[in-house]
Amino acid sequence: MYATVSDMIARFGLTQIIRLSRPEDRTAETVDDDKVLTAIADATSLINGYVRGRYLVPIATAPDEVVRATCILARYDLAQGEHTGPSEEMSKGRKDVVTWLENIAKELINLDVPAAAPAGPAVGSGPRMSDRGRVMSYDSLKGF
Repeated sequence: MYATVSDMIARFGLTQIIRLSRPEDRTAETVDDDKVLTAIADATSLINGYVRGRYLVPIATAPDEVVRATCILARYDLAQGEHTGPSEEMSKGRKDVVTWLENIAKELINLDVPAAAPAGPAVGSGPRMSDRGRVMSYDSLKGF
């Protein structure tokens, strides 16, 4: 995963992460780590889907912009609940991150991480040779 619960708290504040992870309990004083980690895992999977064609995934040491994108996507997911929805700010942040990921996939933006190995030649492609002799030749067709 490209972010931690601590990254989420550092970026958005303890109170917001508590409220997003436990929306049904307004008196909660602790973060529901499992819920936050699930949202982070989902965000990581989404990011991997966009960058997999260009970079080795999972990214061993995620750069700051990937951690930031993971946190924004995870916060948006946490805000979607039975009785709540993401704010306009959260929706705009998610939209901006998805556009950024699309630009990475289109090779308009580069990350400072190891690139994926180029795909090797497809099996069965390229020229082929046969060592059998000809069945039909000028001499065998003589007289037809």
